[in-house]
Amino acid sequence: MHNFKKIRESLLASLASLIALVAFTAVSPASIWILYEPEIPDALKKVS
Repeated sequence: MHNFKKIRESLLASLASLIALVAFTAVSPASIWILYEPEIPDALKKVS
């Protein structure tokens, strides 16, 4: 029974890590580009 408890705790910790990784990956593409914002060309500014 003690072995089952260790396995369960290990699986739950792995699941929590996986959920955190998925959440971070989902947010990351949207926010990482805030660090790099290229300058808008003048020709494109005239069009809009």
